[in-house]
Amino acid sequence: MTGVIASCLSLMVSGCGIGEPKPSSHATSAAPRLLATVNLTLPVERYLFSTAELNNLQVAQNHLVTDCMTGFGLTYKVPPPGPALGPRSLMDRRYGLTDEKTAVAFGYHLGKRDPRKQKPMTQSPPAGDALVALTGKSNKGEKSGLLVNGKSVPVGGCNRRSEEAIFGKSEAANDQFPQDLNVKSFFATKSSPDVTRTFHAWSSCMKERGFSYTDPLAAIDDKRFRGTDPSSAEIKVATADVACKKKTNLVGVWFSVETRFEKAAIRKNAARLNGDLARKKRALRVASDVIRKADD
Repeated sequence: MTGVIASCLSLMVSGCGIGEPKPSSHATSAAPRLLATVNLTLPVERYLFSTAELNNLQVAQNHLVTDCMTGFGLTYKVPPPGPALGPRSLMDRRYGLTDEKTAVAFGYHLGKRDPRKQKPMTQSPPAGDALVALTGKSNKGEKSGLLVNGKSVPVGGCNRRSEEAIFGKSEAANDQFPQDLNVKSFFATKSSPDVTRTFHAWSSCMKERGFSYTDPLAAIDDKRFRGTDPSSAEIKVATADVACKKKTNLVGVWFSVETRFEKAAIRKNAARLNGDLARKKRALRVASDVIRKADD
């Protein structure tokens, strides 16, 4: 997976400059009662690519890369995608573990989607003409003036050409603003009064069950639970964690605060985000056309 698409998958994007308001404080009793997060949707997601959309973009880019390599007289097979790993959506585990059945079965682990349970995929990297055509670089690191079978290789090779075909060549096409807002929203609301009060309530609930954590993220990040398989201690903590989230309505409170925060930020940055949305829709249209033509 190359540049633009890979960056879309990253949650921890640096950079802010969003100009959003501070999280407002509202009575936590007004928040809806929520626990499961996998199907929740935050306002910013309208401007981000979903997992399904990212998959389509990658399929389209693979087709373009293959066609580009064929144009240089090369047969190149794009590495097959690996199994689906990690959280099931943007919201899945955003606030920590929230699935009662998963807690009982796997603790904080992810079952079949856990990267720790998967063997790393190995494939020989391209070399020679294939490397040059694919990346626009030789083993000497050259970036321009390269030839493959007498044909000039564009800067960045077939990888960059395929990206630009889908996302465009302009600087705006690489705008990370929606991802920045997604990250900023999480951290800004994490320290908001309503959320920190709910953290305290959750922490007290956990202490009643014999566990000491300041917040749910500290529990899921406990170094003791980083092994390949869940321990009985991990399952006990995870089960109590979910029960305390349910008792304190932590998910409902945090999701409500984030939703208000993002709506306000989106209003303040409507023009820029509308541009991002237009570029997103264009990329999806191009990808759909590429896939349709490849299937004909």
